[in-house]
Amino acid sequence: MSSEAEGAVDADADAADVHILDSTEAGGKAIRGAGFRIVGYVLGLLLGLVSVPFMIRHLGAVDYGYYITVSSIVFIIAGLAEAGLTNLGIREFSVLAGDERNHFLRNLVGLRFALTTIGVLVAAAITWVTGADTQIVTGVLIAGLGLLVSLTQQTYMIPLTADLRLGSVTALELLKQTTLSALFIGLVIAGAQLPAFFWASVVAGGVMFIATVFLMRGHGSLRPAGHWPTWWRVLRQTLPYAAAAAVGIVYFRIAVILMSYVSTAEETGIFSAAFRIVEVCATLPWVLVVSVFPILARAAGDDDDERLSYALQRVFEVSLIIGALLAIGLGVSAPFAIKVVAGPGFEQSVEVLRLLALALVTSFLVATWSFALLSLKRFSDILWSNLVAAVVAIIGTLVLAPSHGANGAALATVIAEASLVLTAVFFLRRARPALSPNLRIVWKVVLASALAIGVALAVPAPALVLSALAGLVYAAAVLALRAVPPELFRALLRRDG
Repeated sequence: MSSEAEGAVDADADAADVHILDSTEAGGKAIRGAGFRIVGYVLGLLLGLVSVPFMIRHLGAVDYGYYITVSSIVFIIAGLAEAGLTNLGIREFSVLAGDERNHFLRNLVGLRFALTTIGVLVAAAITWVTGADTQIVTGVLIAGLGLLVSLTQQTYMIPLTADLRLGSVTALELLKQTTLSALFIGLVIAGAQLPAFFWASVVAGGVMFIATVFLMRGHGSLRPAGHWPTWWRVLRQTLPYAAAAAVGIVYFRIAVILMSYVSTAEETGIFSAAFRIVEVCATLPWVLVVSVFPILARAAGDDDDERLSYALQRVFEVSLIIGALLAIGLGVSAPFAIKVVAGPGFEQSVEVLRLLALALVTSFLVATWSFALLSLKRFSDILWSNLVAAVVAIIGTLVLAPSHGANGAALATVIAEASLVLTAVFFLRRARPALSPNLRIVWKVVLASALAIGVALAVPAPALVLSALAGLVYAAAVLALRAVPPELFRALLRRDG
């Protein structure tokens, strides 16, 4: 064999040994994967909405109320059992290599299984002791089994996310939602009773679990493990992050809770209608940024501040651009959105929704800097940032809601989100000054937003048409101002190298 041929073979071997997170293709795969995740999330949301009207009409007010009650209880169990384990798992799996990865994953599955089982049994016991209807107690046990299957599957899916196989992740999520929606509609046609709808979550989770195991073949043993030192290490790291996640869930909903105490029932309803729309949209930032998180975690684990700073800057720029676009679109289309979601009698929710739309910008930035701190294992900083936001939300709602009603609560929510962004950036700068964001893009986004809003105010047209027009003007402006990172276009055109 010639020396040139031997060199080519060695180069190919070296390339094969390079992990995807260390390769030049990582950024492009993450960007395209984030696009897949967002499209998948929207499609899943639409699939879910298709089955809801059929369920409500079939089950009736009482049984559907039971279903929502059980779903709420299971949601709380999921939040407590999750405890930040998935994001922490992605962080660790992105840094570890070889047998350490498999050992960690197996123990994480074992720990997740144990925590979820305890959570479901405790919740079922509480509902039984407190005299809840038998349908609720039974529903918690059945839906809890579905949660156990789903969270276990979610843990097995960590390697797919960490290895940037985000198309597969999106396909699995769509598979579950499609299966669930199809089962719901099928059960309605068959005239099934309430328990069957709880079992649907078990079946959908099982289908997703089998598909995940199939995709994970070749990753070593998938048998759960119970190595206590590993469990304790994970729990010790997770506790502050779990507390931060719990506070994060609460602070964004504090205004809704306090409104019932400091304002009228009417104002609370007006705020709730707008808040529900923003709450659904606010999931998108986390779907986007978690797609890039493995790259951030890898760079942080390697103490590569240069790569981490570069990646964070690009995530910040993209997050700001997309966040502003969604805020403009939702704000301009607010009359249409409220009419569709809430119906007549909620006209005052339009102004509230326009205020809350600003929280979409801050939500993208919150996700960006929260994952930046997580990549550095700054768990206490994440906790303190969320606590500051919670305090600001409480004070802001107590001060503004009594005199300004739903608008005051919306403003308090936006201020709380902004305080979280500023606090997270403060902690990041203090931990790693080299990671401070460059704000040169801000004026470009502000100018593009002003142009888009100006057009929306000047042109007489239906809200939905204005929203599309404003979006086009904004997109044209950010392109003309060269605000979009060039890496984004190269990734979409598959020119990674």
